[in-house]
Amino acid sequence: MERDRVFLVGFMGSGKSTVGPLLAQRLGWPFLDLDSVIEASFGGPIHRIFAEHGEPCFRRMESDAVRNLERWNHCVAALGGGAFIEPRNRLHIKRSGLSVFLNLSPELVLERCPPDGTRPLLKDPASVQELYASRLPLYRLSDFEVDASLPPDRIVSTILEMTGLRPSPSRTASPPDHGH
Repeated sequence: MERDRVFLVGFMGSGKSTVGPLLAQRLGWPFLDLDSVIEASFGGPIHRIFAEHGEPCFRRMESDAVRNLERWNHCVAALGGGAFIEPRNRLHIKRSGLSVFLNLSPELVLERCPPDGTRPLLKDPASVQELYASRLPLYRLSDFEVDASLPPDRIVSTILEMTGLRPSPSRTASPPDHGH
């Protein structure tokens, strides 16, 4: 198994975009937020992709973005809440690096994520509970699981302890040259 990519997996609000940069900094690796990569590619926010093109279009964009991560060596990537649910993505992630599930209860998700319309799948407490319950068994297919209610620095330390990852000074943390 490759150990030069870490994929942070979990439900919305679990802290992937907070923990990811901290973990990347500790490792000396670049950080990629998959949702931000998709938004940059689309030229607008995810909730607009859902509204204008639907969830299937977004999921295709997400799968393309997951596959494009293979161009990066030594990186930490925060995946959107649904990215690990897709079997092809999960297979690609398993072949490409280590997956870490940041597990946060639905109750804490609702505390962290206001229903302000920026998260298309966050409708009401019952829908959050239902979606979380349906995704939990798939999230648990990750290589590692960490309690995401811990402080971010503690989550990072736990991930480093569990995975045995260490900074690699002989490797570059620069993105690959894609001819841009």
